[in-house]
Amino acid sequence: MTLRARPIVACLIASTLGSFTFAEFIACSGAGPDAPARSNGCISEGCFADGGDNGASGGLTDSPIARTNPLQGITPVATLVKGGFQVVGGPVWVGNRLVFSDVAANTMHQLLSDGSVAIFRGNSGGANGNAVDASGQLVTCEGRSRRVTRSNPQLENPQAIATLFAGKRYNEPNDVVTRADGTVYFTDPSYTQVDAGQDDEAVYRLPSGAAPTAAERLAFDFKKPTGIALSPDGRTLYVVDTGDQSVLAAQLTPDGAIDPDNNGRFRKFTDAVGGNGLAVDDLGNLYIAATAGVLVVDKAGVTLGTIALPEGKPSNCAFGGADRKTLYVTSNVDGSAAASGVYQIKLNVPGLP
Repeated sequence: MTLRARPIVACLIASTLGSFTFAEFIACSGAGPDAPARSNGCISEGCFADGGDNGASGGLTDSPIARTNPLQGITPVATLVKGGFQVVGGPVWVGNRLVFSDVAANTMHQLLSDGSVAIFRGNSGGANGNAVDASGQLVTCEGRSRRVTRSNPQLENPQAIATLFAGKRYNEPNDVVTRADGTVYFTDPSYTQVDAGQDDEAVYRLPSGAAPTAAERLAFDFKKPTGIALSPDGRTLYVVDTGDQSVLAAQLTPDGAIDPDNNGRFRKFTDAVGGNGLAVDDLGNLYIAATAGVLVVDKAGVTLGTIALPEGKPSNCAFGGADRKTLYVTSNVDGSAAASGVYQIKLNVPGLP
């Protein structure tokens, strides 16, 4: 996918297209030579293209998607699919089913097409965040085992792909995302480990085919990095800093490193009180699991709305279903054992798995 700036003509037709299009133009005009420096929102040069082949994210669509508010015309309230768990998170759509983690129960579950839930993997190493790579393999952050693994989603046979950094164990790998080129990104906060392996809570990059000890530390100036996601073109990396109550973003080079032209750092994208996990749709909108619900924010950092849950606090979210328009949300009820669950809501825009 080719990055491009918005054409000036968009300003001339904005008044006939409505306020949503006008806001879109203002956000992405920040790439122009005379535009003021931006501190949030659209951070990469020209943002990323609309729809298209989704570049490094795996070619999920063959044609541009009509730009629309994903919440337009729907009641923004998710409904319960299945409850009765302890501490759930890490939802991912893989192999025509939703896989998610119950961290406290040390178990991974699968939500099947008939609505039933079955154990996917017991003794999961404290599995939390999950992702699926371009070959259909499941990539999992095992917080208790302090490693990142990859496995065939049909088998309980995880292979460690990230075990040590600088000769030391990780703190508690929390969430993970993959690019189509095989690059794996994951967060490593510290929560419960008595002997924190690393001296910082950081974000790591593992190039495709790299040894389990060859991950690169992208950044460590976070208070507590948790959720992680990529833009549809694979050129912007988003990280939720739970400790800072915000979402940060960094522009990436074609090979997946932080772009040195962007000062090699993450910048604030938007506020997210109680933010944890997040997902991204094909238009680049972000869905942030936070205290108020799932915050829906466009790629310019403009809030489009909030998806409410009848109970609990969202911990993470992911797109799934045959058309990828169902947003699945894991949610936990504070102080109530076995009361957490998985929710869902049908949206107008498909999302990245």
